[in-house]
Amino acid sequence: MATLLFVSSVIVACSDDEPNNQDGDTDIEEAVPGTNHKILIAYFSEPLPDGVDAVTSASRVIVDGDLYGSVQYVATVIGEVTGGDIVRIQTAQPYPGNFDDLADQANNERQNDIHPAIATEIDNFDNYDVVFVGYPIWWYQMPMAMYSFFDKFDCNEKTLIPFSTHGGSGWSGTLEDIKGLVPNATMVNGYSISRNNTATSRNGILNWLQEIGMTE
Repeated sequence: MATLLFVSSVIVACSDDEPNNQDGDTDIEEAVPGTNHKILIAYFSEPLPDGVDAVTSASRVIVDGDLYGSVQYVATVIGEVTGGDIVRIQTAQPYPGNFDDLADQANNERQNDIHPAIATEIDNFDNYDVVFVGYPIWWYQMPMAMYSFFDKFDCNEKTLIPFSTHGGSGWSGTLEDIKGLVPNATMVNGYSISRNNTATSRNGILNWLQEIGMTE
């Protein structure tokens, strides 16, 4: 089974109480200023079929017997705490359900800088001032669908809060990538967690949201 779709073959443990928030020289704010925000939580997640177990898939996690995409689970917790609106970023053409085919397609998109069309529509996007953006690490970067998201929805002048799951690669340069795509957005300290810890990450997520001033 190809494993490079998600992470480096070297797996690095990451405590859910100590999220990896740093990525090069990207300007990062410590907290979100002000109150009474209009919050959106936009995430991309592709949970793989039952034949792929949770340990080998960076996009799959089981919590209390329920299957989530790992990023979906983090988004769900953020939504519960902040009261923000949640939307899943979906491509117009669904990705293959087979792991190897998904890996090949994702790699082809990466190598050829293909931004797949996305079907996601967000009503009154301009009304949101704080946007959480979540994604897994695929082939050492954001899935190309995330580039499509930033193509379609102008996040400049908004406060962006990234969150990500990975298998050892941390942010893998993605904070700098986002800053390059939306240079006029304000980036706030994000949350990046190992796939091995996602199922037990609730307390870590809550601590992070409190630190950045996003708890109700």
